[in-house]
Amino acid sequence: MMAPASSSDAKTDENNEAFAIEVERKYDASSVSVETLRETVESLGGVTKGVVTFTDVYYDTPDAALAAKDTWLRTRDGAWEIKVPLQGDERRSGGERSVFREVEGAGPCLRELSIALGADPEDGSSSDDEVALAAAMATSRVVPFAEFTTRRAKFELDGASVDVDAASFGHAVCEVEVLCAYASQVPDAEAKIAYVAQRLGLAPLTDSGGKLETFIRRNCPTHLRVLVEAGYLKPTPARAPASKCAGG
Repeated sequence: MMAPASSSDAKTDENNEAFAIEVERKYDASSVSVETLRETVESLGGVTKGVVTFTDVYYDTPDAALAAKDTWLRTRDGAWEIKVPLQGDERRSGGERSVFREVEGAGPCLRELSIALGADPEDGSSSDDEVALAAAMATSRVVPFAEFTTRRAKFELDGASVDVDAASFGHAVCEVEVLCAYASQVPDAEAKIAYVAQRLGLAPLTDSGGKLETFIRRNCPTHLRVLVEAGYLKPTPARAPASKCAGG
C-alpha cells in the first residue's frame, strides 16, 4: 500500500505551487456511532484525533458555471480552497466525486478560477492575492451559493483519515480519505480506502450523498439542474424544495 503524501512531497504545478490529490469515499454515518467507531479504530491500532468544527462557504456564478465544470471554490473558516477535476478522470458527482486536485490559497485559487471561467488569469493590477481574487470574483459575478457548519470527529487508521461529519442543516456522512502526490498513486489510494472501510464495517451510501451534494439537492435547483444535465448527478426523485441559493 502507498503512503499518503506529506507537505514535503506534494506535487507542484507549472507555477511551482503545491497541491494534493484528494482521494475520498463517503459512507453511511447512520451505520455506526461515533463511539463505536472510536472503539473499533483504537482496537485496530488507529488513532482518535479529536473533534473540530468549521464553516464552509461555496461560491459560483448565478448560472452555476463552476459547477458545470465540476469545479468547487470555497472558503473553510475564511481560508480559500478550490477543488478541480483530475485530468483524465471522468468520475464526477457534483462536488462529491472521489478524486480531486485540491489547491489552497487566494493566489492559486485565482488562477484556477480564471482557467475555469476562461478569464485572463493575471492582469497585474494588484499585488495582493486576496484583493485580486475578490476583484476577479466581482467581475465574473461569483457569489456565495451555499454555507453550512460541520462538526467533525476525526480518526486515522492505516494511513487513511476517517471522519464523521454532522452538518448544520441536518445531514451526517462518514468520509475515508487518502492524499497522494501523483495521479499514478490514485488506484492504490482507492484500494487503501476500501480496505479501511471494510475493516471498520462501514456501509456505502445508498439514498443520500455527501454534505454538498445533499445541500444542493435540498436547496439549490439551478445547481442541481446544471449538474444533472452535465451527467454529474442523477435526478432527484422527490419534489425539490425552495431555493436558498443565489441564482437558484
